[in-house]
Amino acid sequence: MGIKNRDETMRKLIDAVGEILKEKGYTGLGINRIALRAGVSKELIYRYYEGVNNLVKTYIRSRDYWLPLFDQIQTHPSPGKDEVLATFISLFQEQFRFFFKEPEMQKFILWQISEVNPLMRSISEKRESEGAKLLALTEDHFRDSGINFKVVAALLLGGIYYVVLHAGANKSTVAGIDANLERDREEILKTIEQILNWAWEAAAQKVKG
Repeated sequence: MGIKNRDETMRKLIDAVGEILKEKGYTGLGINRIALRAGVSKELIYRYYEGVNNLVKTYIRSRDYWLPLFDQIQTHPSPGKDEVLATFISLFQEQFRFFFKEPEMQKFILWQISEVNPLMRSISEKRESEGAKLLALTEDHFRDSGINFKVVAALLLGGIYYVVLHAGANKSTVAGIDANLERDREEILKTIEQILNWAWEAAAQKVKG
């Protein structure tokens, strides 16, 4: 019974973080407000999470697109180039779909780029560390091609964030593209695939030449 109550309390606290984030943004994530929303004593935040930072970190790990994905991806020790390309196309397309429908994660990205914060920095560094392992799979294909795939990936990811945040926060367009419209979302997904294919094909041609 004690374990059940503990699990239920931890779930309430995690849910409270998400609810407050959607309503108040990251500035609303104070210990008193979280405890009040969860309907529990704030001492339980310290008991179960050792403080607000670990509670928020646990919440982010449960909602983040990349962190759980790094644990799930099972890649062949020596994947073929076509397999690597297909993996990256799928990763970026799913990242766009996920980020568009998750307003809580949109708030966290805004938090991450809006101020210096040790918690956000540590989460970002964890993503970067794990992401480097995926990017390493592309090194053989792009070696001596003059094409920096890391820059391609960075621009795609930054573009996804920017277009979605504009659509969500201001209901506005970027270069005439409105991510709130299904037809434009389909165009974005198609273009993600095109960009990655172009980079892949250009690298192959450069190496051959």
